[in-house]
Amino acid sequence: MTDVLFNQPQFLDSLAGDGELAEELLNAFFQDSPQRAAELEQALEADDAPAASKLAHSLKGMCGVVRAERLSELALNMERRAKAGRLDEVRRDFALFVESHQRALELMRRYLET
Repeated sequence: MTDVLFNQPQFLDSLAGDGELAEELLNAFFQDSPQRAAELEQALEADDAPAASKLAHSLKGMCGVVRAERLSELALNMERRAKAGRLDEVRRDFALFVESHQRALELMRRYLET
């Protein structure tokens, strides 16, 4: 598993260096990803594996767009495990996701401040 929380060079490269678009995408991520994570937490509390799988899939896509590589991998693992009904493993991965998500958001905010 990668330890890269925010691959800033790859993110900018994927946007052809468009700083305005980068800011727009990161702001959308700041707004949407915490909400989606909260919904995933609710699905896990309700033991709703199908909803957990869909929400993890959505998070995987969001994280991929902003090149939050560790988060993408964790979300992919959660999606696969939820599909298999292994919610205890999803909960473990979710705890790692939440911790990594906070650190990634900090890195992204610092990037926007530069």
